[in-house]
Amino acid sequence: MIDNIRAVAADIDMTLTAKGGDLLDYTKHIFHILQEQGVQIGLATGRELNDRLYRQWEQWGMDRPFDFLIGMNGGMLWDKDHGNFWNMELMKEDVMKEILTDMMPIITEHEVSVNVEGGENHAAMYIKGELFASMMRRGWKFDDYTGDIDGFCQKPCYKFLFRTTPDVEQMIRQRIHERWSENFQAVGTFPGTVEMMQKDINKGSGLARYAAENGIDLKDIIAFGDNENDNSMLIRAGWGVCLLDGAQGTKDCADDITDRTCADEGVGHYLEDKYLKPKGLI
Repeated sequence: MIDNIRAVAADIDMTLTAKGGDLLDYTKHIFHILQEQGVQIGLATGRELNDRLYRQWEQWGMDRPFDFLIGMNGGMLWDKDHGNFWNMELMKEDVMKEILTDMMPIITEHEVSVNVEGGENHAAMYIKGELFASMMRRGWKFDDYTGDIDGFCQKPCYKFLFRTTPDVEQMIRQRIHERWSENFQAVGTFPGTVEMMQKDINKGSGLARYAAENGIDLKDIIAFGDNENDNSMLIRAGWGVCLLDGAQGTKDCADDITDRTCADEGVGHYLEDKYLKPKGLI
């Protein structure tokens, strides 16, 4: 465990909250104590940074903003001192068309839900299941371009998201690996969901950029996550912690595992038990 924490970075879905859920009271209390001690508290998410995320602290009923945000799995960075200080490049429309054309046989045969994020592009195909649930949680309407590659690729984006069954997910991963691995990577964010985005961009690289911009040594940062897209962050941070109900691959990357699940506020209780209590701060 880190002796002197300077920053805490935490994934949102199934780490701090249930999907679309609120941050619970005890974890908010722990974050308040840490911020009072000068510790930077930030979110690290696969979502695009937007007004909703900038105001997430208000929606959760916190008494102060987050100190930093890592969005798009490390592709977007914001902090309270520098604003939005770094974004990865958007994927160009012609590249999007190549990728989608290559993937269409799998998408069509298995009716894979597909959408993109970034660049204010809300294009989607086969809106159902988790993609439909995501649309309801976020309060926006995806633009349905099922079967229409040109319509789907009218605007650039940061990444593709494919939502399907585990066996078809493996087919998509294999296709990305075989055809596109020189420039792109496949990253899991939730069972049955795989994202395709620029190679070498991840939450770990985002955390390192944030730390360098703010003069913080990575060894003084603790990170929390639950799934594959958190692995790089848990590895790069000085201390990486996986939730008790997280994926086994992420547990294997972590320095420690919480004693409690996400629903039981594993992050808040871990910070209390392992850091605040031993220092007499609570």
